[in-house]
Amino acid sequence: MAMAAGLFASCSTEGSWEAYDLTSETQYSFEQKSAAYEITSADSLPQIVVNVFRSNANGNVTIPVEVKLNNDIMTYDTAAVVFKNGEANAQFIFNVDEANIQVGAKYTAELAFVVDSVNFFEHNYSLTGNAKTSISLQMAYTWESIGKAVYTDDFMTTFYSLPQIVSYEVEAEMAVGADGVIRLKNVYGAAYPYNEPGDFDTKKDYYMVLNCADPDGVYIDGVFNTGMDWGKGEFSFVSLAYYNMVQAGATFEQVKAAGMCGTLDENLCITFPAKTILAARGSDGYYYSNNNGLFKIDLSTTTLAE
Repeated sequence: MAMAAGLFASCSTEGSWEAYDLTSETQYSFEQKSAAYEITSADSLPQIVVNVFRSNANGNVTIPVEVKLNNDIMTYDTAAVVFKNGEANAQFIFNVDEANIQVGAKYTAELAFVVDSVNFFEHNYSLTGNAKTSISLQMAYTWESIGKAVYTDDFMTTFYSLPQIVSYEVEAEMAVGADGVIRLKNVYGAAYPYNEPGDFDTKKDYYMVLNCADPDGVYIDGVFNTGMDWGKGEFSFVSLAYYNMVQAGATFEQVKAAGMCGTLDENLCITFPAKTILAARGSDGYYYSNNNGLFKIDLSTTTLAE
């Protein structure tokens, strides 16, 4: 009986387990999560090089990559990253068609390692760091002065009961080589009548960019950070049209048809329908602005009228 008991005690329902060494796998990573390239017409960028690393340099390994492009300006030879034996660094290269880059257009690419069961077990790799990356390419505008425009504010009335809606002069510029793109300089800087010293950032310039390529479909291009802060966070504005194109994936034709855009009339005045511009103060989120529908930019005082 004692022997039987001893034999029974020596058995284990736990079995024998051998720990799996995660460090035995080769680790792969793109160098960066994202990279943005902004060039001018004077720059040369024939290629965009994306660096990829692995944790050891053993063996020849080809890892497939999924590539998503929104353009035909950036091209590549093979959708894969190729590591040669003895090398821990490889490159994925985009060739750039510089001659056909359009001013102001944004070209994007996304890369991601293909991780399916076949590739995972064949290469025995583990993805750490950056398993995917994104690249953007844009040719920056070159700007030239067109004089002073008259700006009428109906943004700040969203947050404050101001004595009156004011109009004042601001510097205006036009993008060279781009149809109907203008910008206004330091709209809410020293020129804004309700500002006091310390209410606005004087260390840099802040621009409101407007796309007027379609006179019946004008919108503020991008988020306009004003550089102005009255103690509760910086004020910023965004066109409802731009917001829906970026956040909701709407097309320009859709936001225009929905009445979200402004207009540039024959008198060179830009106006927007009420509540088609959103305003934010710090991190409070966006609120409807231009509630009175009185926001206006009068360009008849600039050289565009000549």
